[in-house]
Amino acid sequence: MIETATFTRPLRALLDEAFGVSTAPHGAFLDRGESGLLGTIATIDAATAIRSSAGEPTIAAHCAHVQYLLSLFAEYEQGRFPQPDWPASWQYPAPDAAGWDSLRSDLRAAYAATTGYLDARTAWPEPAVGAWMMLVAHCSYHVGVIHALRRTLAA
Repeated sequence: MIETATFTRPLRALLDEAFGVSTAPHGAFLDRGESGLLGTIATIDAATAIRSSAGEPTIAAHCAHVQYLLSLFAEYEQGRFPQPDWPASWQYPAPDAAGWDSLRSDLRAAYAATTGYLDARTAWPEPAVGAWMMLVAHCSYHVGVIHALRRTLAA
């Protein structure tokens, strides 16, 4: 078993970077601390968030999918084992400006809850290590896709 602080500190730094709330002067995988998900979507308006590129999921749909992942992750952290419905996690209606603001707020709250689970962890059994590593990798992937979509939609 890994000592709690030995794993929690760097994991938190990677999560903060992936979600764009890092205050570190340099990123481990992004240029700046605010380049992650929450920092990036804070600069995107609703019209851009719901615009599709070549039939791919919208930025808003990616955000809803990440929010679903965080809510599912919270269930597992609470000892429950829900059956994921991945196709449904992508079914997000195109929001207006208020709906986009709400989604961003809900995503920020889901991230805060997730980091609360991380901060409360007192042990790191192997399945938890793998799950948290998957969370960082999966969310980081969506940050990259959202960055690419933002560039494509701005062109």
